[in-house]
Amino acid sequence: MNIRTTRIAAALAAAMLALPIAACGASDTGAEGPVTIRFNWWGSDTRAKLQQEVIDKFEAKYPDIKVETETSNYDDYITKLSTAAASGTLPDVMTMVDPFVYDYMDTGSLLDLSTASEQLDLSAFPEDSFSDVLGEQGEKYAVSLGSAGHGLAINPAVFEKYGVAIPDDETWSWEDFEKAAKEISEKSDGDAVGLNLEPTEQIANCWVRQQGQWFGMGPGGEPAVNFDAATLAGYLQFEKKLIDEGATNSPDQMQELSSAGASPEQSLLAQDKAGISLISMNQLSQFEEAAGHELQPVLWPGETQAPARGGWVKQSQYLAISANTAHPEAAATFVDYLVNDEEAGTIMGLDRGVPVNPNVLKAVQADTSGADQRFAEWVERSNAVNTQPFYRLNTGAAAALSSGAYSRAHEALIFGQSSPEQAAEAFKGELESAATN
Repeated sequence: MNIRTTRIAAALAAAMLALPIAACGASDTGAEGPVTIRFNWWGSDTRAKLQQEVIDKFEAKYPDIKVETETSNYDDYITKLSTAAASGTLPDVMTMVDPFVYDYMDTGSLLDLSTASEQLDLSAFPEDSFSDVLGEQGEKYAVSLGSAGHGLAINPAVFEKYGVAIPDDETWSWEDFEKAAKEISEKSDGDAVGLNLEPTEQIANCWVRQQGQWFGMGPGGEPAVNFDAATLAGYLQFEKKLIDEGATNSPDQMQELSSAGASPEQSLLAQDKAGISLISMNQLSQFEEAAGHELQPVLWPGETQAPARGGWVKQSQYLAISANTAHPEAAATFVDYLVNDEEAGTIMGLDRGVPVNPNVLKAVQADTSGADQRFAEWVERSNAVNTQPFYRLNTGAAAALSSGAYSRAHEALIFGQSSPEQAAEAFKGELESAATN
């Protein structure tokens, strides 16, 4: 899963309104001979090589099913998918993630995977792995490709180069976090920054969760937006202080890197120009490969001082099938191979998260080392910190977040157009205005 900029094209909302309400459970044509299915996903060149190897093995095992693929970076993927949905040309199989998956569920665009049980075995997956993708009648609209989460990674080489001690992530506070970031920036004399800051909501989300509040709906589903603007303003004030102290990249650099959709190779973290950075933790191996040395995934600061635990591990990506597919049996056979075949799982490793299927996980763990092992250990440590559940977003609020609600408020803050309080109110107000019943 890539770091989400959440600056998805504004056309998403309009395209979602045009989504066709599809008839679920469309049957295959039954015609003899090979069929071709389309599989769309997002990811890096590294993922592309692994994914193609899996597809080649699938096609060798099922010679009557040919798989055509299309991939792109995350932002382009979302835009292309919404356009395809509006024109009724969704791919047969596609990768999904919250929050945008909710729109496709609500508009009837995804097949209930339970209707394809002859081809797709979901028995090895725990029920809580479907919690984000269940319909009102228990429909299962997607299946997990792995569990992961966003988190902070430390570059030990940067800390060592500038003589800054790496904090103990079992006990560090937000003050410790600030001190380390500020010290790196000061000692590097402009060659590096302590924190590579991005205009995404992940760190703010952790801060809010540590106060027992949520961007999502919370355990009871109400209210639709379950946090106080003052709580978010507290984080934004903290972040603005980091920027003003020079502990982060500048607002201009931040915007430039975000607009470019920087790959791990382009990141300040991998270039040894940042001591700490937010990453999608399942991409740790890619960041390490780009850096040429080990990185250190760490727990969130403030966890031992806060009223609640802010960190989370959730389903990182899902596989879904179009409700309009002409070949549901072939599509379901392919999805079954991707999530249940141990060889396929071993090839992909932990690229999309820690496999939820215990049989696949066992096979993957037998071949896990290096960065993948550090990622798996981070997932285990994060789960052991007694984290709260990751409550899903209200569908309308999710659409607002995906279309850039946070990044818009954040941009106004970092360029001095809004105060922390105004930015927090603007973000919450946009979510509440977009929230659906």
